[in-house]
Amino acid sequence: MRHPHLIPRRSGKKTYFHFRSFIPKDLIPTFSGRKHFQISLKSVSNKETILVSVLLQTLTEQLFTDIRSGMKKLSLEDVREILKVEVRKSILHSHRVHLGTNKYDPQKIEDSLSSVSSREEKMKQKLKDDLKTYEGMLDEKLNKIFQSLDIEFDTNSINYLQLRTHFIDLYLLRFDFIRSLIKETGRTDDDFRREVEENLKLELFPELQEQLTPVVENYIPEPTEPYRVEQTLNTHQLTPLSVGIENYVDEKGKIRNRSISEIRHSLSIMIEDWGDIPIGSVTREMTTNFKNNLRKIPINRKSNPKYRDLEYHEIVKMNVDDTISTTTLNKHLTWLSSFYEWSMNHGYSNINPFKGMKLKKEVSPRDERDRFSELELKKIFRKENYIHFTKIEEGRYELYWCPLISCFTGMRMGEITQLYFENITEIKGSHRKKRWCIDIIDKRTDQHLKTKSSRRIVPIHDTLLDLGFIEFIKLLKKKDPDRERLFQELKYKGGNYNQNLSRWFNTRYLPSLGLKTNKKNFHSYRHSVSDHLKQKGIEPHFINELLGHSSGNIDLDRYGKGYNPDLIYNKCVKKISYETSHTRGIDFISLKMDWKKIIG
Repeated sequence: MRHPHLIPRRSGKKTYFHFRSFIPKDLIPTFSGRKHFQISLKSVSNKETILVSVLLQTLTEQLFTDIRSGMKKLSLEDVREILKVEVRKSILHSHRVHLGTNKYDPQKIEDSLSSVSSREEKMKQKLKDDLKTYEGMLDEKLNKIFQSLDIEFDTNSINYLQLRTHFIDLYLLRFDFIRSLIKETGRTDDDFRREVEENLKLELFPELQEQLTPVVENYIPEPTEPYRVEQTLNTHQLTPLSVGIENYVDEKGKIRNRSISEIRHSLSIMIEDWGDIPIGSVTREMTTNFKNNLRKIPINRKSNPKYRDLEYHEIVKMNVDDTISTTTLNKHLTWLSSFYEWSMNHGYSNINPFKGMKLKKEVSPRDERDRFSELELKKIFRKENYIHFTKIEEGRYELYWCPLISCFTGMRMGEITQLYFENITEIKGSHRKKRWCIDIIDKRTDQHLKTKSSRRIVPIHDTLLDLGFIEFIKLLKKKDPDRERLFQELKYKGGNYNQNLSRWFNTRYLPSLGLKTNKKNFHSYRHSVSDHLKQKGIEPHFINELLGHSSGNIDLDRYGKGYNPDLIYNKCVKKISYETSHTRGIDFISLKMDWKKIIG
């Protein structure tokens, strides 16, 4: 399957590839009129070019987004250099795979554990028999280190004696560490010995390395065989992961409500960890180790300057603090399990090695996000804050309307940003009186719903009407008859229109007010509405209807056709009124704009 961003080049009997990326129209002036660019993938093996091109395109899109939003100022050469770094990482990883670190042999594992225990006992005996010799050696070398750093240290002090003792303990600790790794991953100490010893030396005391060779066994690794599949695989099972992923994505691409980039990102991590190995060769032992590695991956590793130039396995060894959340980890595992269920159905694998590997969340769903208190809402919607930051005069309509809509309806960000004019409609109520409502559907290919329960009718709050929401829509349609979406300025990326709004609200606006925490973001509006209505004694099934949650009642969910908009308005929407004190609530009306003047 030819990937659209791959350009083949012939050189003699060999075919090499270039990666080509097209520059978005709005960024062409930024790059001096260039419409596209290429970089060579000459050193990437042919079977890995598709995967690398996907990774490069994902990274390129992220860079374009950052440039567009003003977060980065990069020239075309800067972009090319970043991509070249990624290519070099892919080549290095490929070399690593062919060194044979993925082999599994139960007997070798058992032998490794015995070898580790034997070496541990030998070292303990040496220290027992001649501890003074090693202590003297450490004293000499530590003194040189202190002198080089211009540090005065009393060698008779308790702190110094503890330091020396801990340094010796470090060498004993390595044996427990090696044993643990062998048991958890199924790899032998031949796989781990060199990298473990490098990690445990820490390079804090390089002068000691030469002197301590009597304690640490000299080890020269024997040449390893290239990766080989131990079990017998048929032709289908020998299909490389990269090919299977593309076939899977191609099939999933025909299904709505799925983010293709999200799927590719999750599945490509397998190749980063194992290389482009046969689909059918993956075992449960391998996926167990893979999950352990996933838990060590930091947030935004592809864009964070601390990690983006590092190869996957280099990052895994770092033991960073800012690792991905349990939710993100489980999302990866969901797609990985789905891929292997598909692989089983298509004959690529006999098992699903990722089945049942998701982690249990340590917190309940209600604790994952905090609601905004009414005092916090008052700060968010204070006129001098809100009008200044929403940049309404610059045409950033989504910054003004989306938080307000969510605050008075509990709608999800994605449900708001994907609205078309046709979704704002008048619906007859129970008394034949029309009421303005939002019809939340997934009729169009770029409209997605989280669950089946998300399909619903939401009456528009009077405050939104008073702020001129309907007038705003009519003026937009009049100014641009061809316009279809409310917030057309938002770009579709990663399966939704959320990115720019989310980045503005969660990383700029909330922090500027001192309100940003790990548990507070745009989704907190939804929790605010839910909690607000619960405190007013509204029945849960009405709140569920408003928010698009399952009622928890099978009969209602299966046979119910939704409540009349008037009922939801009177039971829920009408009751949403934020009071920050006994005398005065939030002055939302002060935010009203002259839409005729703004839109023209």
